[in-house]
Amino acid sequence: MAKAINDLKEAKDLMNLSLFAGALLIQNGAESYRAEDTVERMCKSVSNISRVSAYALPSAIFLTIEYDGETLSNFRKITISDTDMSKIDKVNSFSRKFVAKDFSILESYDILNEIDSTNEEPINLHFGAAIAAPFFTILFGGVINDFLPSMVIGFLASIVLARISKYKLSFFMNNIITAFFISILAIFSVEMNIGINADLIIIGDIMLLVPGVAITNSVRDIMSGEFITGAITMVKAFFIALAIAFGVGLGLKITGYIL
Repeated sequence: MAKAINDLKEAKDLMNLSLFAGALLIQNGAESYRAEDTVERMCKSVSNISRVSAYALPSAIFLTIEYDGETLSNFRKITISDTDMSKIDKVNSFSRKFVAKDFSILESYDILNEIDSTNEEPINLHFGAAIAAPFFTILFGGVINDFLPSMVIGFLASIVLARISKYKLSFFMNNIITAFFISILAIFSVEMNIGINADLIIIGDIMLLVPGVAITNSVRDIMSGEFITGAITMVKAFFIALAIAFGVGLGLKITGYIL
């Protein structure tokens, strides 16, 4: 039997819950169409809700529904954070269960709040960075002696990025600090005769910071006609790239004075 709501307050509570789920997806790096689809499916799972329409931007998500002949509209502002695929997966799993089962609004809020407040630092992510970075270094022309320092720096850079992200700095500052850290360690590894090509070690490790997901999402949105969303995401990707360049340049300048 399909779920149903009993009054206007429940309709508004459902809207707020759906917007919360959509906002969690967007702020953790999900595509706008995925957030819109999730919000609409959650609202349409209720039998006496009709004319559901959601529109997601990187900075806000909007929702309109019709209940008992009355049109209701609401939106939720979004604070963009770093990409977190585990949270996206958890919200997707929750939304499917919400549609299939009769969760109460209160239970659903508890689940989403738990997902939002989870700040795990998965060790697998750091090891993944340690594996990916040295192969990028080799790909761009590095030699075998650059492999080990690139691996160690990639591992440490992933930890640094995860730790400073907890201080709620802007994504711009997070990338400047991490890129600065990478360039300093790469140069010192060469000075200590551990590595050979500081520039290639830096390139391999900053590939971990390159906003590939953001660029892919922006191109996908633009090609599907979501020009505003695509343009906003592309601008964010540009500023991430600018932050990486600024952080590396600052590291090179400072080590140039020291060494």
